[in-house]
Amino acid sequence: VLELVHGSAIDMGKLWEVVGGADHGGILVRVEQELSSAAADTRLSTGALIRELELQNGRLHYELVDGAGPATGWVSISLKHKELVIEKKSTDEANGQVQQQQQPTIQDASSDKAEIKTCVDRVQQIKTEDSKVLESSPSTEEEMQALHVYGQKFGAARDGVRTCYNRHMLPCTTLQSVEGADPTEAIQAALVLKSKTPAKKPDSPWHVDSEGEEVPLCARCFMPVGQFSYQNSKSPGMFHSECMAQVAQQEVQEEDDKRVKEDTALKLASRQQYEIGWRIDSVPKNEAIAERLGCSPGPRGMCCLVYDECSRTVRVAATHEPAAAVNLEYLILALKVRRQWCREPLFSLDPVDPHDLEHSMQKKRYEPEWLAGTSVGDVMFQADYLLKEYSMGEYTMPVVGMLSVFDWSEMKDAHEKWCGREWFVVKRAEVRVAQDMTLIPHVKMGVEARETELGRAGLEDKPVTAPSHPLKKFAEAFTRNYDLIAERKSCIFHLRELAKATVLAKFLVDSNAKLESSWYDLAEEIVKATPPEAHPEIPQLWNMRGRSRIHLKGGRLVDMHTGFTSSLQALYGGVQFGVDKFPVAQQQQQQQQVH
Repeated sequence: VLELVHGSAIDMGKLWEVVGGADHGGILVRVEQELSSAAADTRLSTGALIRELELQNGRLHYELVDGAGPATGWVSISLKHKELVIEKKSTDEANGQVQQQQQPTIQDASSDKAEIKTCVDRVQQIKTEDSKVLESSPSTEEEMQALHVYGQKFGAARDGVRTCYNRHMLPCTTLQSVEGADPTEAIQAALVLKSKTPAKKPDSPWHVDSEGEEVPLCARCFMPVGQFSYQNSKSPGMFHSECMAQVAQQEVQEEDDKRVKEDTALKLASRQQYEIGWRIDSVPKNEAIAERLGCSPGPRGMCCLVYDECSRTVRVAATHEPAAAVNLEYLILALKVRRQWCREPLFSLDPVDPHDLEHSMQKKRYEPEWLAGTSVGDVMFQADYLLKEYSMGEYTMPVVGMLSVFDWSEMKDAHEKWCGREWFVVKRAEVRVAQDMTLIPHVKMGVEARETELGRAGLEDKPVTAPSHPLKKFAEAFTRNYDLIAERKSCIFHLRELAKATVLAKFLVDSNAKLESSWYDLAEEIVKATPPEAHPEIPQLWNMRGRSRIHLKGGRLVDMHTGFTSSLQALYGGVQFGVDKFPVAQQQQQQQQVH
């Protein structure tokens, strides 16, 4: 029956004979219809007989009937007006031999069916008798062992020697079972047999086709390049347009990774040399100052101010409320600035040479100057520098969804040159008085930004900064998320604590509060004990990003640009709270009158 089915299958398609490739040992066979697909390991021998499965655009999908070569694949009917395979006619001798082999099988088909029916009936009768025997007597141990050995024989006939089994039609491999082998080892062995051998790089960038002509190969995918090819100065050989785009992109990525690694090492060395970076141990403690002012601090050294309205005096007390807690060293230094200068502490980073922004160093400017090196000056500098680093995209944004100034610039115009400043401000400030007369400072922080230009006096703010400017976009996002960022970044949190101390200092001075001389003596001691500024100037902060654009159209490279964004986008600024515009003492008096 299998021979009958097999014989009928051959008659379903046309037969072809291979006549080309005699000088090369046969014709080239490819796995798929496309000429660019992978070639088979062996050629289809001249004189081989094949059966047609599909014929499209001069490409024949065949199945091997007789001869040497791959069992199936795609071949070309002709090449350069030369026939490679020809169709076999019905009067051909070979086709007649195939039909003669099939005729006896067809004639014996009716007799085979009768014999099969007789055998089936006999097997059914034997099964019925065996079932009765099994029901009458249980199986012995010898019978069970014989049945087990018989079951092991299943599948043992897959050796490919039967005439009804066609190795080319149904290729398969039988794994030899090893007695006592681990199942994991058997699975690994099966995977090894199943895995395909990776394509090896050819020894030559040229390939000889079936006609003996040399065809150039792509240096990346090792396939024929076709009509168009590209060359790269760094990578020898010729490339397809798609492969050339991948090579260019890979080179840009490698160059960008190398540059980022070098810049990171240089910036790290610069930070260590100029002592850039917030350190939690630089935060002043309240214990020593609180004891000098006659107070025993609470847990974690938290202290607050208690205001006596009648005598207009202030004393330091322990507290458990973080909202009422104040850093005493920040408060004492802010009081000294307010009492002597009638202003708030101020800090800014300015270019040393405004005419050469790209190479100029940045100088630290404090007002008053004696703030340099103090805890107040350090927190203002570190917070301002961290703000600039976030603006330039040095770190991952502290809030998901925030974009750096660099990101906003790329969305608008990455090649536009501009210079600007951004600084911390106080958006809202007030001093609330609790029922026990505890002073509770409340501030709302934010960031302001302006675009600058070079004027007669140096960098000056432009009259108008567009709302769509990258600086304005970043400042708005930072202001909106300031409280969340302060909870995640200690430096930003302590800048807000300094703003609270500055507001309290303004309240005490404006309300004519009577302070003991020890407050001012402590401020003088802190300033005198502060060493001079070690690094009044620091290097410019910079950042660069790789950029590549590759455009493919119709299988050809129509546009390709790779490089780095190096346009000048300078940032300056500092800390300028601007609390003078808030009448905190008058607000507190108005609230008392209402009550």
